[in-house]
Amino acid sequence: MSKSNKISASFSEIDKETVLVKIAEVKALMPFLIGLTVEERKTLRKMGPKSVDYVRQSLEGAKAFPDELKKSFDTVEMEKDFTLINNLLGVQIACQSVLELINDTMMAGGIDAMEASDEVYASLKSSAKSNVNAKAMVDKISERFKGQGKKTNPTTI
Repeated sequence: MSKSNKISASFSEIDKETVLVKIAEVKALMPFLIGLTVEERKTLRKMGPKSVDYVRQSLEGAKAFPDELKKSFDTVEMEKDFTLINNLLGVQIACQSVLELINDTMMAGGIDAMEASDEVYASLKSSAKSNVNAKAMVDKISERFKGQGKKTNPTTI
């Protein structure tokens, strides 16, 4: 195995299916979630962290001075939107934290797998000199590197 094993873990197909079911359950608890198009993401006005106070204060203003607003303005809907955003923020942070751990774990596993593969490939290349079967495997593995050529160090002038 590789010299610097970053992670040693198992995650079975059954475990994966269980997690996917739980994710589906989470999504089912939030049937109001929507997807925006790429164009909508680019063109629609967004609420960033600095805008939270602006929206909160505007909501307070709408509640404090309802007679100053157009009759068609829906303060209840504004409050629903603001509450939704606040409550989803905690869920978003938790999901981002899990996603970051998944990404880091996948990266570590990939590093381990690539280092182990390099070790196997180097050993098989050495064995291929005297073992025809190993040569066939080396030829198959080497297809991954076709078209890359040898790396050269750039010279400085």
